[in-house]
Amino acid sequence: MLKKSLRHIKYTSPGTDNIQSWFFKNCSYEIAEIITHILNLSLCSGSIPHQCRSALVTLIPKVPKPIAISDYRPISVTPLLSRVAEELLVANWLRAAIPRDMIADQFGFRPTGSTDCALIFTMRHVSAMVENCEYVRCLVIDFSRAFDVINHVILLDKLSELNLPDYNVNWIVSFLTDRTQSVKVGDKISCQRFINRGIVQGSGVGPTFYVVMESDLKPLSSMNLLCKFADDTNLLWICECSL
Repeated sequence: MLKKSLRHIKYTSPGTDNIQSWFFKNCSYEIAEIITHILNLSLCSGSIPHQCRSALVTLIPKVPKPIAISDYRPISVTPLLSRVAEELLVANWLRAAIPRDMIADQFGFRPTGSTDCALIFTMRHVSAMVENCEYVRCLVIDFSRAFDVINHVILLDKLSELNLPDYNVNWIVSFLTDRTQSVKVGDKISCQRFINRGIVQGSGVGPTFYVVMESDLKPLSSMNLLCKFADDTNLLWICECSL
């Protein structure tokens, strides 16, 4: 399994360790046993090496001609070996531990989710709602810096309620503790700084962490409905009226 994961690793930028993706792809057969041993030790001991807790922040333009810092999206480039471990954690434990009903209204960051599914879900319920009411209100919510302001304590409390082995929870705690990041612009790299909140955009576990963090965001009234795609959230509601 790991050989296949290494062989199909994407050609992406390396993290702070500067181990290139071609090394994992071209030498997958030779290094698979060693990498398996390292990952087993890390996942079973609930500890991640400090080298895997650092990231290089790369700025990706959100608009054709960026003129301000807000026009960029920060993507954290973590070591490739860390991303492999994170993807194994998500595929083998974390995704299976999330109850289906917790994320029934979430269509981002899950294997069976897509923008098409979110649109079909929304239109189906709008059509059903207008059968008993003259109109349906829709509140479109865009959370500002949703990934960057997540509180680690709250996130860990929610993760601890899932049916995860203790060593998985300990690994996640280790992953989130004493994280550092530096910004890379061209060939220039800033000094490292510690971060104590937010989830790593560009990591293997970050999207699933966000799904868990937002999973308990529900409407108070059964007459209302939420439809989520990542951090884009739509609230549908109607008045108590009839045609």
